[in-house]
Amino acid sequence: MTTTGLTHPTVDAALATAATLLDMEVVLVGSLSETTFTVARVHGDWAGLEEGTTSDRSDSFCHRMLAGAPCHTSDAAHDPDYADAAFRTHLNIRSYVGVPIRASDGRLLGTLCGLDSESVDIDDTTVGVLRELANIVALYMTDELQSAVIRRTPEGWQVGDESADDLLSAMVLADLLSGELERIPRPARADDGSDELTRLRVTVSQLEHALAARITIEQAIGVVAERQRSTPREAFERIRKVARSGGVRIHDLARDVVASTTTPTDLPRELQ
Repeated sequence: MTTTGLTHPTVDAALATAATLLDMEVVLVGSLSETTFTVARVHGDWAGLEEGTTSDRSDSFCHRMLAGAPCHTSDAAHDPDYADAAFRTHLNIRSYVGVPIRASDGRLLGTLCGLDSESVDIDDTTVGVLRELANIVALYMTDELQSAVIRRTPEGWQVGDESADDLLSAMVLADLLSGELERIPRPARADDGSDELTRLRVTVSQLEHALAARITIEQAIGVVAERQRSTPREAFERIRKVARSGGVRIHDLARDVVASTTTPTDLPRELQ
C-alpha cells in the first residue's frame, strides 16, 4: 500500500466533494498500521491536526469504527463508543463520520473521515456517497491506477511507464473535466430542482467516468510516444490537436490509437 498517490488532483477533487457533502470542518484520509493512526491527507483547518500527525491506533475514532462502532456520531463526548477516545479529548471533536478505504481485493488501505467541533447529523444516504468517494481514493492508494501507458517490450505491448508522471495525468484529467468529457456519454446531469446530495452523486459519477476515459488516453499517449520517439507530453498535445482539428472526440481517437497496436486501423497521418 502507498500514500504517494494521495497528492493527485483527483484525490483533491474527491476530498473537496466529501467536504461539501458532509459540511464538516475537516475531511481527512487516515493511514493505519497495526499500532498507529496517521493523517495522510487533510482538507480543511484544525489546530493540532496536520498531515503526518500520528497517534496510537487505539486512540483514534477510525480504529473503533473498524472494530464495529457506528460509523458516525454527532455527540462523541456522550457516545459510549467514542467518549474515551484520546483523539476526541485532545482535539475536542464532537462529530465524526468515517468509512474504510479498501482495495478491490478487500484489503484495508485506510479511512476517509469527517470531523467537526459542533453537532453534525449524518444520514445513511450521505454515508453511501462517502463510500463511493472512498472507492475513488482507494485507486490512488494502490497500484491499481498507476500510470496506464502502453509501451512496447520484448514480450509485446505492456501497461505501465514511469515517463507518464502525475503532471501529465493531471493535464489529461483536467482536459476531460473541462471540455472533452462533456461530449462523452456519461451519467445525466442533475436538473435544477435536484437537491445537493443528488448533485454530489453526479459529481462522483463524473469523476469515475473521467478516470476511465483518462486511462484510455494515457494508453494512446504511450503508443504515440513510442512510435514517434517523442515525450509523453508531446504525444498528448499531438493527439489533442488532431482530435480538435478533425472534430473528433479525444476519447474516441485515443481508443482507435490503442486498437491500432493489435489490428489495422485507419489513423490520421500525424499519429501513424
